[in-house]
Parts: sequence; structure tokens; C-alpha cells
Amino acid sequence: MQINIAVCDDERNICAQVESMLTEILSEISTEYNIDVFESGESLCNEMKRTEYDLIFLDIELPNMNGVDIGRYIREELKNEIVQIAYISAKEGYAMELFEYRPINFLVKPLDKEKLKRVIQKYLIISEQDNHMFSYKKSQEFYKIPLSEILYFEGRGRKVSVTANGMEDEFYDSIENVYQKVKQHKFLFIHKSTIVNYKHIKKMGYEEVTMIDNKKFSISQSRRKAIRAMLLEIKKGER
Repeated sequence: MQINIAVCDDERNICAQVESMLTEILSEISTEYNIDVFESGESLCNEMKRTEYDLIFLDIELPNMNGVDIGRYIREELKNEIVQIAYISAKEGYAMELFEYRPINFLVKPLDKEKLKRVIQKYLIISEQDNHMFSYKKSQEFYKIPLSEILYFEGRGRKVSVTANGMEDEFYDSIENVYQKVKQHKFLFIHKSTIVNYKHIKKMGYEEVTMIDNKKFSISQSRRKAIRAMLLEIKKGER
């Protein structure tokens, strides 16, 4: 699992300090990560139109667009309830004002490694509880589907369609990126444009699979050996 983190503070030295401490913490727990740094609320909000973050460390006392404004933008305009926000401030007393934006934590400066580590640990607990959901963005809104209900994904140009029990939808993403999100949950990348949920396979052949809705998909010749090996591993784990 990779954690995509944003750090937003108008003080460059605070950004550098937080980035350095987070790098140490995440390296110690052997977690893949990406950290983007922003020195204004406007630049963070602009980037969030095209980039999904898992966790944001957000200064409250930003000029022009402050941390409260950004929280409102994330929850109400982007309708993003997935990203976790850890507010940072030199002052206390913001608790009630921030409550409606559901922060994961409130950190008072000066920051130290232990404060940041507690936020990361809390995020990992929440993420573990939530990791049986697939989330995606569509028309500036975020959606979640239980992984257990998803039958398959199909790549269609710049879009991916998802078929689950009783629903179909599509969103902008790459099929490769989707696979990175679901590969630990018994999903098989059987073709350059197809990912199927092993749990919903009705019939498995060497060259094709039939899903429980009777949809058939070819298995790419180049992937057949790897898919067979993955199936053996899955079945071993079920014994």
C-alpha cells in the first residue's frame, strides 16, 4: 500500500521539517509513500482536482485561503470524505470550528516526530478498517464499492468501467492503476484491459474465464502462466 500525503504550510521550514520527519517515520515502518509539499491553500486545492491524497497535514493559519476554508472545499465542494486531514496550528482553541470537517487529528506547533507518528499510526488503523472498499472519483465526487461485490473492471481508453452486484459505472483512470489498488484482494489481471474478481468466477479455463453473470473474458496468452500460478497460490491459502 502506498500512502499519498500532502503537506501544506506557508512556512517553508515547517514544510521541510514535516516532510523530513514523515520520511523517517514511513521508512521505519517500511510503507511506500509519496509526499507533495504546498506553500499555499490555493495550490493544494488546484492539485486536488487531479490528484487523490490519502492524508493531508494542513496549516490553519494560511493567508488568503486558510485551513478551515480548505477543509470546507474538500468536504463540501469536492465532496471528498475519504482523505484524512490533520490540522496544524501554533494556537489551540480551534476544535469546534474544525469539527464539521472531521479531521483525523489537531497538532499544535512546535511539531515533533512522535506527534506525526501518532497521526500515521491512526491513519493506518483507519485504512486497515476501510481497505475492503474500492474508492474512485467521478465528476468531482468520490464513491465507494465493497470489493466483495465487484465482479470485474474493464479498461476503455482513458476510462475504466466497474461491474458489481446490481450496478455498473465508469470513471477516468487507468486499468493499471486500478489493479494496484485491488491486487491484494484476489483480483486477477487477465488481459491488458480486464481485471476479474476471483471470488466471482463461475468457470476458469486456461484461455478464458466465465463470470457469475455469464460474461466471458479471454486470458491473454502472455499472462496465462502467471494467472495459473496466482490461482495455485490463492487455492493454497484457502486450504
